[in-house]
Amino acid sequence: MLAEVEGWVREFLSGLRDEDLARIIEFTLSSGESVDAVGTVDASRAVHGVHHRGQVALLLRALGHAPGNVDILFYYAAV
Repeated sequence: MLAEVEGWVREFLSGLRDEDLARIIEFTLSSGESVDAVGTVDASRAVHGVHHRGQVALLLRALGHAPGNVDILFYYAAV
């Protein structure tokens, strides 16, 4: 399932042009409707990933394990 979703995201991103980043989109959050630009939503997606890597690193440390380097650049270099 993850590979399928990644395929959809890659297809969407590969079709974007610079002017698309300013395009306004509407979506619904659990707190209510929201309106924002495609570029802002994409930046938020990237920050969200950083947030989760930090959470995992913190949980590992709380369990007494050193998480190692969780920087995304090291992840991509290893795959």
